[in-house]
Amino acid sequence: MKKIIFFFGAVVLIASCSTFRKVQVLKEALSKKDSAQVQLLTNVSKVDSSAIVKNIIEKIAQTKIDFKTMNARLKVDYESATNADNYIVNVSLIKDSAIYITIRGAMGVIGLKALINKDSVVLIYPLKKNKNIEHKSLSYLQEVLKIPFKFITLQDLVVGNPIFMDNAKVVSYKVNNNKLEVGMLGSLFKNLIVLNEDNSRILQLKLDDIDITQHRTCAIAYSNHVPVNQYQFPMNRELIVSAQSRLEVRMEVKEFSFNEPLKYTFGLPKPGKRK
Repeated sequence: MKKIIFFFGAVVLIASCSTFRKVQVLKEALSKKDSAQVQLLTNVSKVDSSAIVKNIIEKIAQTKIDFKTMNARLKVDYESATNADNYIVNVSLIKDSAIYITIRGAMGVIGLKALINKDSVVLIYPLKKNKNIEHKSLSYLQEVLKIPFKFITLQDLVVGNPIFMDNAKVVSYKVNNNKLEVGMLGSLFKNLIVLNEDNSRILQLKLDDIDITQHRTCAIAYSNHVPVNQYQFPMNRELIVSAQSRLEVRMEVKEFSFNEPLKYTFGLPKPGKRK
């Protein structure tokens, strides 16, 4: 069950990079509804590649959900090389501050609670009589996963926002089955983003560790999007992580709300022995 907590930081990677295509390829990838962009490419016979790159990045950035608070109840199916299980997970999130997670197993019994903030993690085991609380630094999760993520990465995973895009450079784009694929290169990962036909939603996010000795890959799929104001919120996500072993996590959001009072917070018991 603790590994489900780790999932919210499980950011690892697979990507593909291809050579730059001509302006006409990008024009075909743009939605017909996006008349302003089509007109721009029609009228300009030769466009600086940096302008195309800027357009792609802005298009992707517009899909990122902005909020102050979030509540969600999720069904989570978890499968590793050694076992498989399913849980009900309640999450309350204060943007850029704290993530409260409560995990229920069979018969609705709470097996684990976790409070994650910018620099620490508190794990609570209600079924344990002794030493039922552990205080860890955020680096503890980083060490377990061998991934140098930050709090904002966990936050984006919960919300359904793309990850590891900050300071990443677009290195390729192409059209595949009428969907625009954008390859990006950051300081840690290669990142391949697949958009839907009108470029309004991210369907797939594939990551590949730049350090090939790590052998870490991850593929995240987003589906069943619903509108939230001007944003698109993915109700279903699938995460497949391959490193030394394979991990599959499927999430189905049963209910959610943004910018409402927190529903799933909890108090902390008296701490036991630190580990």
